[in-house]
Amino acid sequence: MKKHLFHHILAVLAALLVMMQAFCMTGFAAEGVEVCIPAESGPEFVNEILTKALIPDSDETLEWEYECEGKLNNLTWGNRSWGSIAGFTSTKKIAINYTYTHPALADNKDDTYKVRAAGTTKEYTIKKAAKLTFDVELNADEEIPLRYDADGTFNADETKEEIFTRVFSASNAEYISSDEVTIEYYAAPEKLGVGNAGKTWMPLEGGQGSGVNSIYSYPEIPAGKQKIRILWDGDEEYSGFKKETDVTMTEREQMKFNLKEAPYEAGLVFDHDQNIDYVATAKAIYEAVVESTDPEVDFDEFAVKYNADPSGLIENFKPLDDESLVTKKFGTGSWKIRISWGGSRDYAPGSVTVSVTVTDNRINSKVVLKSETSFTYNKDVEAVKQAVLDNVIDWENSELPERDTLSVDDFTFSYNARLSLLDGLSSELGDSFADKFLNGEGIRDDVPFEGKSYELGGKVLGSFPQIGAGVQKIKVTFKGNSEYRASEEAEGSVTINKANVKVSVNSASRYVSEAVKGRELVSTDPEDHFNLYIIYAGITSNVTTGVYLELPEQYTSNSIVIKIVDKALESLNQPTLTEMLQNGITVGELRKLLNTSEVIDVLEKIGVDTGALGQVIKVINKLPSIADNLRISIGAPNHAGIYSVTAVTDNKNYNTGVGAGALVLKADKAKLVWNQSIGKKISAADAAAADFGAHLEIGGERVDDQSSVSVLYSGFTSKWRAYSSTTTPPTEPGRYTMTVVVLGGNYLASPINRSFQITK
Repeated sequence: MKKHLFHHILAVLAALLVMMQAFCMTGFAAEGVEVCIPAESGPEFVNEILTKALIPDSDETLEWEYECEGKLNNLTWGNRSWGSIAGFTSTKKIAINYTYTHPALADNKDDTYKVRAAGTTKEYTIKKAAKLTFDVELNADEEIPLRYDADGTFNADETKEEIFTRVFSASNAEYISSDEVTIEYYAAPEKLGVGNAGKTWMPLEGGQGSGVNSIYSYPEIPAGKQKIRILWDGDEEYSGFKKETDVTMTEREQMKFNLKEAPYEAGLVFDHDQNIDYVATAKAIYEAVVESTDPEVDFDEFAVKYNADPSGLIENFKPLDDESLVTKKFGTGSWKIRISWGGSRDYAPGSVTVSVTVTDNRINSKVVLKSETSFTYNKDVEAVKQAVLDNVIDWENSELPERDTLSVDDFTFSYNARLSLLDGLSSELGDSFADKFLNGEGIRDDVPFEGKSYELGGKVLGSFPQIGAGVQKIKVTFKGNSEYRASEEAEGSVTINKANVKVSVNSASRYVSEAVKGRELVSTDPEDHFNLYIIYAGITSNVTTGVYLELPEQYTSNSIVIKIVDKALESLNQPTLTEMLQNGITVGELRKLLNTSEVIDVLEKIGVDTGALGQVIKVINKLPSIADNLRISIGAPNHAGIYSVTAVTDNKNYNTGVGAGALVLKADKAKLVWNQSIGKKISAADAAAADFGAHLEIGGERVDDQSSVSVLYSGFTSKWRAYSSTTTPPTEPGRYTMTVVVLGGNYLASPINRSFQITK
């Protein structure tokens, strides 16, 4: 709005403001003349205003007086008196004289006052106001269209402009526009309270109430008869106003739905992964129900929802893909469907609610499996699944999409598996299930080709292995796609042949102190999890025959496997696995053990590949100079020597593989150190108590095994008798030499010697 700021210290602006009195005068009668006197106006300016307002024909500006009450000691009003419009004082005697202060007319409150020209007696009545006022009127009962954007969203600004243009009228308010006023309507909350509770003035766009009405939400101004009000706060020149009127808000033309003939039926639409395509399904429902609409609108602008209330007794419409836990999931069946449109600039929103039967119209699928089929094992589960697709599914008699459109991802595969003792059965289950494995039952379940583990608190309790070699009972299911329903399970048997494996043993040379684990020397092609039996045979540094058998880890670390094998062997009066681990086993005992059918049967029940054990015996039998009483140590060799190394693989999915190499265990470098320094001479008494020996050290630390340390004492007594011994040091007076060497064993050290004299 254009602002009329006046500065009465400037003569030009003063003249302009005087001329504007015509806007606030109600007439030139002797009474009730409305005169605008801005606050803080000077006396000269007020005199000019009153002269122009009351005696417009006067050729000169008159001085004016007015009648008002004064204030006593700034506390009490009284003593109505006449005086200058610039302010004055008056006195009144009540026992004593009291002085009253009368403010200037411009500073006094807006009210009705009597004024007169100084030196005259003619009185005028004025209504003094500090600001100008607008003569505002609002038209009533106007019809006003609600305005919307192209997407049907209510446009409060355009609606406000429509209301202002049609209802606002003021003869002297040409500077006010709709942007400068506030327009509200008397709104009822979306959920009404009792009676008129909750009704209040709200913006045209609605919103949340405030104060006592903060619990209510209010809609945008609706169509129909509405009470509205226009408010303006005023400015430095004009007083504000608040005006009310009644209007009729008119809605856009209603959308029309032209429906097809009931009953309505529509099919679910699925994507390739058999998930419902909710957008396509919504379109299918729309096309099954709606023939046309007026206006014609693209399907993308419609919302298709279903009544998701589980009971169906109330209406709770949700999008078809609603995933709420407290609603009924959309699928096949009879549904109450609501198709709605949000409206546009020219048409109001519309909706239609109908009953629709939703069906699954896809083709029934069926999987048929061939009998007596086989293929070779592959550690890649995806390759096994592909082999089933290529060799086991009977495509000619199955009801499936075209073969070249499908892959293993379109099917689910499972097989009847047996819980593996060798692949992580925990102690929590081992004891209770041990007997089941020994009597051949085991624990079986249908699991995915990938296998399955059972965990509790992050710990594996037991595992079903990945599908492997042997006759396997399998189940295959087609998952379904956009054209075919999921099939039922097809059951059948397939023979998975063992694969071949190439075993290589890398020859190595190491020191005894370096821990030897044969599996570190072995590589396989293909790489897979193989249990390895490793046989070491050779000549030790002590020139003795040494044979060692390193067992797979689960036979030495899995307490459940050890316990079950011990129990089985003990019942057959055979050496237990625990005893073998502690004491070793003779070649004869091992040969007898692995030729006993009852032992073989027990080992096979717990998953041990006895074919691999047979290969172990074959390897041992081929060793030269092997007698039945030769004891085989369990574990890797720990004596220096030269050994042949033979690795035998154990994996139920592969034919047993054998590879050979060599291992040289070198004696560790050590140092011989005297147990006691005896000097060049020692008395016979001291010699009797002395420690003449030596010991081996590595890095300043005494080694545990001193068995390879040998000593030779030689010399002559004082009576010239020769002395020589490898066990007992001399004690008689004489001159001697002693030499310490290392013979055999696991250490290599340079000889040491010393000469000394024993005195009396």
